Amino acid sequence: MTSAFSRTGLLLAGLLFGTQLQASATDDYLGGLKALEGGDREQGLYLLEQAAIAGQVDAQFRLGELLTGQHGERWLRAAVRQGSRPAAVSLAQRYYDNARYRRAAQCWLHASQQGSSEAQARLGALQVVGYGLPKDQVQAYAWLNLAASEGDLEVIGLRDKLAEQLTVVQRDAGEALSRDLTLHPPVLPGEPPCGE
Repeated sequence: MTSAFSRTGLLLAGLLFGTQLQASATDDYLGGLKALEGGDREQGLYLLEQAAIAGQVDAQFRLGELLTGQHGERWLRAAVRQGSRPAAVSLAQRYYDNARYRRAAQCWLHASQQGSSEAQARLGALQVVGYGLPKDQVQAYAWLNLAASEGDLEVIGLRDKLAEQLTVVQRDAGEALSRDLTLHPPVLPGEPPCGE
């Protein structure tokens, strides 16, 4: 039978070991960045991978950015599962670049729920042309209006250009919808969550 003292000792040992692993992963991450900056790509990737395997989210994101194809996507998905908004945006862009528009939309929805104005603008652009999401000028205006609230002049210009093509009723509906998007973000049925 395990005594309370030994259970506490095991718990403390586990916590200390976990803390050491986190510190080691952070050291590997920083060492990987330094190696990359110094031009040693092989060592940099090795250290980043060690940190990523240990669960260091920044290493997962950076490795995902550096690697191409499925290898990069694997690490971006891992970072998304840990809550990395930049990884969700990056993964969405990869899906978009490979004409996987619905998957891109799913990841931009995920990032938009975390407050990414870039993702909100991308969703608006998708709905203007109907890639991955239904073509819907009012919904597109809503996303662009939400993204424009961050003050990005390019997004404001896109929103205003789209507004010129809408009726007053459509524009008012889009503005109301943009307020609702923050409270009730949409979901894409039949599409796995971003990061899966």
